[in-house]
Amino acid sequence: MPSSNTSSALLSVFAGAICISFSAIFAKLASTSPDVSAFYRTFIGGSCLLVLSLFQCREAIFILLKKHFGMLCLGGVLLTLDLTAWHRSINILGPGVGTILVNFQVFFLAVAGWIFFKERITVRFALAVPLALAGLCMLIGITLDNLLTSKFSGIGLGLAAALWLAFYTLIVRHIQVRSPKISPIAVVALVSLASAASMGIFFIWNSTSIVIPTATDGIWLFLYGLVSQATGWLLISRGLPNISTSQAGLTILIMPTLSFIWDIIFFARPAGIMELAGGILALTAIWLGTSSQAGAKE
Repeated sequence: MPSSNTSSALLSVFAGAICISFSAIFAKLASTSPDVSAFYRTFIGGSCLLVLSLFQCREAIFILLKKHFGMLCLGGVLLTLDLTAWHRSINILGPGVGTILVNFQVFFLAVAGWIFFKERITVRFALAVPLALAGLCMLIGITLDNLLTSKFSGIGLGLAAALWLAFYTLIVRHIQVRSPKISPIAVVALVSLASAASMGIFFIWNSTSIVIPTATDGIWLFLYGLVSQATGWLLISRGLPNISTSQAGLTILIMPTLSFIWDIIFFARPAGIMELAGGILALTAIWLGTSSQAGAKE
């Protein structure tokens, strides 16, 4: 593989990760409910990706709908569960911590790979788990006295989001393995719209309004869908095939890192030595878990 191609692919994934790192910021800035924010992210982002897919790979859309309709719908429901749990988590814990928590999907994916695909759990991965938990405790300040506070609820929601995201990732992987020549952009477009549809059905059932309160909220939600869902995943999907799994894991780790930095900059999140050390430890553990499992597969 030419080094120039690798550098270009890494740059593309890096740029996509930066786009997605603003997800929690856009969601926090919009005054809409967690569920409505999630709806507009998937609807706007999915629509943008669908338009692009219709220009670039129209046949892929019809092939996916014919061969994987059920899996696309299941992926959409899982994405809905992930986003609604994650949005509630960032409302409690803040964008930075919420984004770090959802990246714990690395550990759920490794366990799923061990159970369903007979993939090996490495020693490095086993060491990464307690390191991640220790970093999380330092980052949030978990003690025996505050285990039942709202922070604990936020942690539960963040980890639930990570679990749903892991299942969503497995569904997308299944579709791509079964149809390797299909553009991942088309897959993400249809899964995003399936997610928006599942939320729309829920809103109709519960008579939930999706009216955007202000023009400012509309701008944040539009940027949320366009930048974080459409542009971010478009750039990542273009770069991933040309870099190794370990490179991808390390590069995408910029997402929670930047989200934590944005949280400090935009929302004045308190960040003492203990919190910063916990964040670094958690991110290091996530990278360790990602790279160790990539090495076990390669």
